[in-house]
Amino acid sequence: MRELKLLTGKTVVISSTGATVRGVLESATRSFVTLVDAVDVSSTDPKPIAGMVLIPASRVNYVQAVA
Repeated sequence: MRELKLLTGKTVVISSTGATVRGVLESATRSFVTLVDAVDVSSTDPKPIAGMVLIPASRVNYVQAVA
């Protein structure tokens, strides 16, 4: 997850087991990736997510930088 630290403050899409989320990368550690201003884009009707989203690093399938 070291490479993700370079994307801190950027908008990313993270595909994980069970959901795909777009948001601003706040932090990335060996254990968790943290997003703020997140939106669940798993379905055709994106839903905002209140608060921070913690995604276990072991569940991340891929990360796409979009801005």
